[in-house]
This record gives sequence, structure tokens and C-alpha cells, in this order.
Amino acid sequence: MHDQRRRREPGETLFGYVLLLMSLAVMAEGQRLRGFEEVSAPGITPLAAGVVMALSALLIILRTRTLVPTEAGFATRIAPRDVALSVLMIGLYMALLEPIGFHIATFAFLSALILYLRRGGLGFALLVALVSVVAVHVVFRMVFTVVLPQGWLLRSVLPPGWLL
Repeated sequence: MHDQRRRREPGETLFGYVLLLMSLAVMAEGQRLRGFEEVSAPGITPLAAGVVMALSALLIILRTRTLVPTEAGFATRIAPRDVALSVLMIGLYMALLEPIGFHIATFAFLSALILYLRRGGLGFALLVALVSVVAVHVVFRMVFTVVLPQGWLLRSVLPPGWLL
């Protein structure tokens, strides 16, 4: 007979503990805001949200402790290679935004990610990345006048306001 019991997914218990820590931080923020005299006081909402989060976290922790873990590990079930590499690329992109600026970092990130996920097609990847960067530039820089990071490495090379 096949066992139909629910199994514990990789990272499920860890999620409960992380949620518990975050709920304590939310409750601490409510305490920092003070003001528990009235229902509409500033500290009440974070405190209430933190209590609900903490109760949910404790329930997750208690329920997952007794479950049998799945055979598949974290790498195959939760973070397969494509997801893990994409997360690493996002981290690298975030780290490069300030030094080299939005336009170059975004173009490089999108080109590399599209090239990797499509398993080829350099021309397509470059074209999509270029069109995306131009579209974001037009919408955010020209329409909404949001200042996009220029990058401190390029400030000495390029004249001020080189991209409008």
C-alpha cells in the first residue's frame, strides 16, 4: 500500500523559523512606535500583524516537525539550477547597478539572462535587452522624470547628463 501522508518539503521548517523571527521584528517595530492606548494608535497595527505572523509561524513549525521529509533535496525541489543561477545573476545585477549604472547593468543582465534561459540566440537576447532598456528609459526617465543610476565608474568618463 502506498503512503498518502503529506511529506515535509525542503525548507518548510526553516521557513517557519524565519517567519517567526520576522514576526518578532514586526512586533518590536510596533513597540518602537509606541502608542497602545487606543485601537488606532501607531503601534497597534504592527503589533497585531506580528502576533498573527508569530502564531502562523508556530503553527507551521509544530505541523512540519512531525512530517516525514521528501526524498528530493532542496536543490532539486526548491532551487533547481535555472532558478539558482537566475537568483545569482539578480544579485550580481544589483551589485553592479551603482558602479556601472542602470543602462549598462540592465542591458548586460537582460542579455545574459535571456541568452542563458533560451540556451542560445545572441541576436535575439541583445535585441530584447536593448528594446527593454530603451522602453524603461523612455517611460521612467523621460515621462516620469525618475533619475536612473548613472554609475560612479562612468561619471569620470562620460559628460554629465549624457542620457538626458
